[in-house]
Amino acid sequence: MVKAKDYMKAAVWEGPYKLSLKTVEKPVPGDGDVLIKTKAVGICGSDLEVFDGRFKQSVPPMIIGHEGGGIVERVGPGVTKVSPGDRVIVECLLYCGECINCRTGMYNLCSQHKVIGMIGHDGEYAEYFVAPERNVHILPENITWPEAGLIDTLAGPVAGIEKTNLHLGSTVAVYGPGPAGLFFCKLAKLRGARKVYLVGTRDYRLAFGEQYGADVVLNTKRDNVEEYIHEDTQGQGVDLVIEAAGAAQALNSGLEVLKKGGELLIYGVFGGGPVPVDIQPIQINELIVKGLNGSPLKYPDTIELISDGTISVKQLISHTFKLEDVPRLFSTGFISSREEDYMKGVVLFD
Repeated sequence: MVKAKDYMKAAVWEGPYKLSLKTVEKPVPGDGDVLIKTKAVGICGSDLEVFDGRFKQSVPPMIIGHEGGGIVERVGPGVTKVSPGDRVIVECLLYCGECINCRTGMYNLCSQHKVIGMIGHDGEYAEYFVAPERNVHILPENITWPEAGLIDTLAGPVAGIEKTNLHLGSTVAVYGPGPAGLFFCKLAKLRGARKVYLVGTRDYRLAFGEQYGADVVLNTKRDNVEEYIHEDTQGQGVDLVIEAAGAAQALNSGLEVLKKGGELLIYGVFGGGPVPVDIQPIQINELIVKGLNGSPLKYPDTIELISDGTISVKQLISHTFKLEDVPRLFSTGFISSREEDYMKGVVLFD
């Protein structure tokens, strides 16, 4: 006798600007896998790039969403570290564990990598999803489900700040006052930055700067950012620029305010293709340019930073939604246009 299939609701992406709520088969955990009943998923800016087709590595049809967690429903054969009923958060990077990058701890650069809800694996805007056990982390009871939706958002900056040469007394300019940019400000101060400049275009977002460690807040719509930073650093420029906006204007402005021999960390996603950049200053001034992709090995540290109160995330949650809201949020431009002073949204499940 064939067992009847179980079904669930999910937000399925079927190509650029095509996202709808559908009834699909409920996934079944394989060897080493965990089936999770979804409780919360953070809405990431890269979801928007998948939605409109700018993120070229995404291939439809696919359930999107990658910043979530929930309650363990079932475990597959060989799972030993989590059990049904556990509260968990899931790291979205999938990797082979065998290539040279995986074996040296850089599994974010795995030669066969996939990403839950983005590349080659269904995601989390669904009532249930499956992930390998090694991607699953126990969530402390004092972290609420809405807060859990920002763990991945913080994990990137935690990994990124450790890639830089930031030291006691450094000066830092962060472009992009979204949650990730604000977390970069806070982490820079925790690591001993002397002065942090936060640069953006929306006052309601910049207003969070002070509580996250920004010493100077600059709005590009009314402030001459390059002139201000050069004057304030006695013509030297800053030691470190963090691009967390994913915007060509921010990238080029950041290069202008870097000191000679300074360092640029690119975190913002430029999924739309090439952007114009003047290479000559990078060469002439011997600038160091680094990219950031993922947060290998940093989920435990990130969870602890939230659990012990070192970094607060809850005040950045401007909106919460239900699964059935997701297609509308993307198709109407509510999120991309930052309507209603949108900062960070989390999709919550019953």
